[in-house]
Amino acid sequence: MMDLQTDALVETVVLPASSERLKELGMGGIPTSKEITGLEVRLSRVLIKDNRTPKVLFLPGRADLYVLLLVVDNLGQGPSALTLSGFASIDDNEDLPVDKAAYYWTPTAGQPTAPTQIHVLLSVIKSKKKLRDAGEMLTAAQASAAYQSGLTQLLKAVATAPSQVAGLALTLGGIIGGFLTHVEDRPLFTQVVSFTAINGDFDALGKTVHTQETPFVRTDLTLVVRDHQQEAALAAHLSKS
Repeated sequence: MMDLQTDALVETVVLPASSERLKELGMGGIPTSKEITGLEVRLSRVLIKDNRTPKVLFLPGRADLYVLLLVVDNLGQGPSALTLSGFASIDDNEDLPVDKAAYYWTPTAGQPTAPTQIHVLLSVIKSKKKLRDAGEMLTAAQASAAYQSGLTQLLKAVATAPSQVAGLALTLGGIIGGFLTHVEDRPLFTQVVSFTAINGDFDALGKTVHTQETPFVRTDLTLVVRDHQQEAALAAHLSKS
């Protein structure tokens, strides 16, 4: 199993409240999870600041990297997202082409209420040799008994013990990392970010960017919260001012 625990950045995000503006306008404050009409977490940026590969003589100092992304919420029976992607020949101060939705929710007949927890694990892992088939390695990991056991424990914690989620997500990520061959023992970067309604993270309508960085990697996660009624009322007011 790979060590994702050491040097991991773990944070429960508390976003600045934007509901005061809505209250001033007499719009009744921020919506509850029952009133939210859309949630998205975007992996907006992964910047490799230092790939820990020295430039020596004619060697360019580039690195082959894997990015592991795991997302769980308190609505589903499994991961909302689980991907393993490879990126070849990455230099220092280079952005990975990763701008994508890591998580997306809109109300449906079967699930009309927004989640109150979204947990994101992201790990950047340096390969010692040329990249292998990431999909094949991920499939092998998912078929293992260790993965199935780790996933069961993680989902149970989301439902009953959210304070344990970060540790269990790192353990599950380490199990997956153990199926990667010819990689460094410790990742270049690992983070677990938890967005929860309990801490007021869903109080911010629109986009809120959460940045974390080490000397080696910087990441931007963008939380997008939508409530069409409130947004329309705010837009109408601003157009008149």
